[in-house]
Amino acid sequence: MAKRLGEVGLEDLYRAGGSTISIKEATHMYQAIAASKASDPDPRRVWKEVVSRRVLKPWHPHHLHQLVYYSVYANWDVSINGPPLYWFPSLYSLFLLSSFAISVV
Repeated sequence: MAKRLGEVGLEDLYRAGGSTISIKEATHMYQAIAASKASDPDPRRVWKEVVSRRVLKPWHPHHLHQLVYYSVYANWDVSINGPPLYWFPSLYSLFLLSSFAISVV
């Protein structure tokens, strides 16, 4: 069973980010996620807030995306609520961002 959002700590985010995020970025993510949950505990609204704040970036490891997503929806009952909202970066968007970053440099 996945950790609930309140159980995911800064260290969990940092480890899931691997070498792609700094402790400063993990701290920012942690604070943004906590603020999203504090404003409204409904998982649908928390997830929308996380996505709208652009907490997760397409270049972040899939494991980090999964950690946040599954912790937001840890207590989600599909039989009552239907399938949860989701957003994961596509390989195409990752390719576009990589190409843009290379062309900017």
